[in-house]
Amino acid sequence: MYTALKLAKRARESERAIDVVLCDRASAFAFKPLLYELVNETMGRAEVAPSYDDLVRGTGVEFVRGDVVRFDVEDGRVGYDGEDVSAFGGVVTLRDGTTLAYDYLVLALGASTSDGGVDGAKANAIALNTAEDAEAIARALNAFERDGKKARVAVVGGGLAGVELAAVVAERLRASPAGGSVDMITPNSRVMTTSPPGQRAAAMKVLNNAAVNVVDGRVVRLDRIEAKGVDAATATATKIILNDANGEEGEQMYDLVCWTVGQRAVTPSDWPLPMTATRKVKTDATLRVYGHSRIYAVGDASSSAADLIDTNFEVLPSTAQVAFQQADYAAWNIWAAINGRPALPFRYQHIGDMMVLGARDAAVALPVGDVTIDGPAAAALRRLAYLYRMPTDEHRMKVAQRWIEDGVQDFARDPAAFLARLPNPFASL
Repeated sequence: MYTALKLAKRARESERAIDVVLCDRASAFAFKPLLYELVNETMGRAEVAPSYDDLVRGTGVEFVRGDVVRFDVEDGRVGYDGEDVSAFGGVVTLRDGTTLAYDYLVLALGASTSDGGVDGAKANAIALNTAEDAEAIARALNAFERDGKKARVAVVGGGLAGVELAAVVAERLRASPAGGSVDMITPNSRVMTTSPPGQRAAAMKVLNNAAVNVVDGRVVRLDRIEAKGVDAATATATKIILNDANGEEGEQMYDLVCWTVGQRAVTPSDWPLPMTATRKVKTDATLRVYGHSRIYAVGDASSSAADLIDTNFEVLPSTAQVAFQQADYAAWNIWAAINGRPALPFRYQHIGDMMVLGARDAAVALPVGDVTIDGPAAAALRRLAYLYRMPTDEHRMKVAQRWIEDGVQDFARDPAAFLARLPNPFASL
């Protein structure tokens, strides 16, 4: 999405005609860092997952909805010395038989949540990978509240995504008259082990205050069962079979299971591309696919190498931050190839880590030292950062207007409570 918009913008500014076609199997673009706002219903679908048609209108990008099943390369290969031996692109084929010819191709297939080989995970747990996933979790929580059910929820995974989701779900259950509990299941009780210490401490404080129970265990199977209630009504529940650190098997019953482990690139394994064991496409330093002169890979689908000869490929983190930055480089390098300009090697610049911990709570780890901002101030900073990263100016203005309107309504309902929630710039001093 971002690569297409950047390339189309360069074409407009230079008055050089370039046909930019964006193809995706979905009709809407999911801004993944804000999926948690769909779970706690502090933002709407149109803000978090706007349609591609709305986003590309007036940008010069053509959107084609379709499921890509293969692509063919005419002569699009380079020698191991980097010499371009191709003057042609190729053809992309969609499932319905539609073909799209290309001179340059960008693969930005992203990642999805894998079941990790756990039997029953895909059928009996909800991953948080799409807007539909987030809305499914929100609907389940709404049903518990509507039915007055004290729900028991499991979040499988103790990484950043698992902690974020556990905190958001626990906040919603605490606000419900019926209440409920959240278990976060992770092997050896590991929680955010690769995160900055300050951010992890802020997150653990929120989890402790929300009474999120960290359960030591490795999930080996999920079973859907029919549970009979005292009112003779039948409700579905999920049984988790897990092994603890000693290898002993146990089981737990939950009303809702959320799955946040097993992220994996979705590049088809039979595509004619050099790939890592995790199905990331190997690219050179300019994000051009190793061995191909006119194909690039960005985001979760991409893994970079120092040069075409080097076989030690650097696997970059699968984060939105990497994808944002790669989009700029990929757009420039394609533009440079078209216009005979030098390509730029991609250099990832880490600019900190942001995580949501509630409707008005977050933790932002700054890129210098172990400095972490948390609470409402971090929540405001996180929202402003993601507002800045919205795909288009028009969408950014729509979201900003909605936030302002919500703020005005909150103030009108309860001025004292609104002012109390405002960030305190001295809170961390």
